Amino acid sequence: MANKITDMSKIRKVIKFYSTGKSKLFISSYLSLSRNTVKKYISLYEILGLSPDAINAKTDAELELLFSNNTVQSISPKLQSLYDFFPKMERELKKVGVTIVRYVLCCKA
Repeated sequence: MANKITDMSKIRKVIKFYSTGKSKLFISSYLSLSRNTVKKYISLYEILGLSPDAINAKTDAELELLFSNNTVQSISPKLQSLYDFFPKMERELKKVGVTIVRYVLCCKA
């Protein structure tokens, strides 16, 4: 169940229990969430710096936007050119008599 978004009601309960001083182990067992999931949402809550009242005042859609990390990281042009190179190299290596050393020497010349 990796990368599944947790119900917003469970996130609200995690924050409520954490703000009242309950341990992460208690929260995870009480809400049937993994400890890593509880740690993730608690760390996001601390980074956001919002109060529990502010979290409760938000709608489920707003909370989902806050707690979902759908940020796309851009790839450097150098890494993108490497990714583009792999399919070409794979096709060439399937040819008879082509080895990695021969292909690399051929490309550098």
